[in-house]
Amino acid sequence: MGVVARLCAQMMLLVLLLLAGRFLTVELFGIFVLSSILMNFGVIQMYSGIYHFVLREPAFEQTKGTAFTLQMMFSLAFAAFILACSLGVYLLGWGDLLAQLMAFTAGMPILALIASWQEAVLLRKGDVKFYYGALICSEIAGFTVSVLMLVNGLGVWALIVNRYVASGLMAAALCWKCGLLPKPEWSRDDARKIVSFATPLYGNSALAYFTSSGADIVLGGFLTARAVGLFRMGSRTAGAAFDLFAQTFRILTWQAVGRMAREKRLSAELWTSLLVINLSIMLFVLGSLSLLSHELIAVMLGGEWMAMVPVLQILCWAKIITSADQIVSAQLAAAGHTAFLFRSRVLEAIILLVALLCTVHFGIIAVAFGMFPSALVYVLRLTHKLTRLTDTTMLAVGRAVLPGLALGAAGLLVVFGASMLLEAQGPIVTIAVTAIVGVVTYVVTAFVAMRTWTLGLLHTVSTAILPASENEPASS
Repeated sequence: MGVVARLCAQMMLLVLLLLAGRFLTVELFGIFVLSSILMNFGVIQMYSGIYHFVLREPAFEQTKGTAFTLQMMFSLAFAAFILACSLGVYLLGWGDLLAQLMAFTAGMPILALIASWQEAVLLRKGDVKFYYGALICSEIAGFTVSVLMLVNGLGVWALIVNRYVASGLMAAALCWKCGLLPKPEWSRDDARKIVSFATPLYGNSALAYFTSSGADIVLGGFLTARAVGLFRMGSRTAGAAFDLFAQTFRILTWQAVGRMAREKRLSAELWTSLLVINLSIMLFVLGSLSLLSHELIAVMLGGEWMAMVPVLQILCWAKIITSADQIVSAQLAAAGHTAFLFRSRVLEAIILLVALLCTVHFGIIAVAFGMFPSALVYVLRLTHKLTRLTDTTMLAVGRAVLPGLALGAAGLLVVFGASMLLEAQGPIVTIAVTAIVGVVTYVVTAFVAMRTWTLGLLHTVSTAILPASENEPASS
């Protein structure tokens, strides 16, 4: 159910994004992108730091009051900061619409506080079935309201209302399942412990957000709103395709790694298995999107957006590299190496900033290529650290990953060949037939030609998710 729920939620997000491209101009979409930067940053922070503390803390019952108090303080601070920035935009005359949109987003961090806290509590209990059911229902409601607003000419407001409806219903459902939020309490010792754990993760997620949205900020500073809109649509399309699988994979990864960290049974076998599955799927999915991007954009967005095709193609391959981050960073965080993650993010952000400043004057395609150096350095640095912690080597990781990459490449080869053969049949036929043939090839190769290898990987991951007592015989 979890995979289906996540797929449906991310598909609705992708469809809404494409519908917005049909109803909004490139420039107007660029204004929306700029207005939602702070909202997205605040929401992401609510799912970092203390959220991860709740997932992994053995003595949670003793510390939850203080943890919730800190989380509440952070959410209110984010909301106040967004309002202050929107007022600044208005007073400086940078655009009434931009200021209004920013102010309207200020309530999202507060909703995210409730949803993220209850989500962490629910996942800590291992009750993912209800979580996924609530997720898909809330996303359907948000999607429906937003589509109706777009059709009735309400423009960019529909995209923000989408998040309010989905987050509000998700928060309500989780509160119904998990009960009331904890009573705010305060313990100086607990607060010091929580802040010590959470601060590097907050910094890490802030820097990670810069790597995803820094290009929008730089483009907005040097180029036009149209350039921001084109680049962000390409980035969001690649990101939505990435999230079709990454969101589910991220939940399962933290559930597995968090449980194993609490039970003191971290292993190289687990994280390499997760990495192999992740890279294999991402190579096939994002590589296919890159190969079919021209046909997809022509059908879904129309001629006004065709200039974003090269950006989409480039960023798909960059996303394949960065997908490894969700595996290795989760493992390192669960093992307590949050300070190392923060230092690595700082290095990544510095490299990215230099690359963006060097490429922005050459246009959005150059900026897209500028995303590669920082991503590659960051992933390799984290992977090398993890190999040392789990007594393995980069060479061993490379050997483990090769079959997964071969599986993804086999599917891509079929996608490429089918798209070439069907080119004269029109974009819709090409997309539909190529996608079906590619997926069938990938699944058959994985579960027939590579059956033993695939089942071995899945067994390793499923064993990690279940408690040790259910999978391992008691030692005599």
